[in-house]
Amino acid sequence: MKNITELTIDNSPISSRQTLKEYFVHGDEGACFTIFITNEDNNFYNFPSNSSYSTTPAIAFTSIPTQMDVVTIGKSGVYSSGITFPVVTDDDKYQITLLPVKDTVLADSFSSGSTYTLPYVYQYIDSTITFSLLHSSSAVVEPSNVTSVGLSNELGKGSNASISVNWPITLSSGNFVIARQPVSSDFEFTTTKDTFNGGSGTSLELKDITGLSVGMSVSGTGIASGSVISTIHKGYYDATNSTSLRDIYIVPSVVETVNGVDSLTLSRGGTVIIDKSSTFVTDRTLTFTGKGLVSLKEFNNSKISLKNLLLTIDPVVTTTDAAVSNSTTIPITSTNGIKVADTVLMTGIGVTASSPHVDAVSNGVNVTVSSAQTLENGQTVTFTGSSRSASVSFDALIEDHGKSSFTLTLNLDNILTVE
Repeated sequence: MKNITELTIDNSPISSRQTLKEYFVHGDEGACFTIFITNEDNNFYNFPSNSSYSTTPAIAFTSIPTQMDVVTIGKSGVYSSGITFPVVTDDDKYQITLLPVKDTVLADSFSSGSTYTLPYVYQYIDSTITFSLLHSSSAVVEPSNVTSVGLSNELGKGSNASISVNWPITLSSGNFVIARQPVSSDFEFTTTKDTFNGGSGTSLELKDITGLSVGMSVSGTGIASGSVISTIHKGYYDATNSTSLRDIYIVPSVVETVNGVDSLTLSRGGTVIIDKSSTFVTDRTLTFTGKGLVSLKEFNNSKISLKNLLLTIDPVVTTTDAAVSNSTTIPITSTNGIKVADTVLMTGIGVTASSPHVDAVSNGVNVTVSSAQTLENGQTVTFTGSSRSASVSFDALIEDHGKSSFTLTLNLDNILTVE
């Protein structure tokens, strides 16, 4: 009998792109073997080198059981070739099995079984960070999202990407007024978790606490408005062993299947303490919202920094549609975007240097300003301080795109008032 003594391949994770991995089979001269590869859907790899194909097949997996042509190890004692993993659109994993054939066995030093299966090779799709914005007013016309795509953190690699965002924002009605300039904590992200047990109070048991952090808000049926996570415990409260001086939380073991083998591992479940008493039922989906960029590391293992955050509103530029003679009433072609406020000022050629503010608006007809003006018909006048158009801009440095895709949303309600 001839022996196969080793199968080696780099089984580190790969990206969603087509990837070639070399492998090496060591053994006696004349030892024979074949290999078959399956993915997570139990489909089989088409080996392009198979002589049974009349034409070279595409690099893909099919439901038809397929294995590599039988290979015989030569005088060198090693056979080397490569496996080309296809492009994927969702995460995948591959199981590679070596099967000795004819008068060949696996050496005892290599494997005690009749076949040898490598640990899974995992393939991860790229992580997409979507930058979006929202406002609670239905009058706000929001621009398109901006995305940045990079390697998943599951590959153990960071990424360096820079993007510049400039969002134009418009109103179908009403007026924009700046409440304040944006800061990084105005960006929010959400995730959902399912409850593990029912009950009431502030102790909320979840099936999975991965990615949660103190300070995240909680919402859902039965949850008191404005609830926030104050403490997180791995595992569930143990009433039997807890004392008045110390609360005990037990992390249960659960069965997890890895490489086709069931094993015990610690549960990802746990308990979050929220700051407002609420009611819970089993298997209810709740939404957790994180604010700012610091907690992104815990949430998704991503790292983002923002700079040059700026909110501006455009001036309202219009013209007089009748001559004005020493009057505070200014007839103009459009009053859209102009509101009554001491901070909304009128400027233009012939307008007094004091930049009068707006005291009244007659929609579509005229405005009343704080000091009398004398202006020609058709004179251009500009109003600043309110508008129906605005823009938000910032630069983002993405050092790590994280483990999986997520959306980072700028909450315009914090910074832009609609009246």
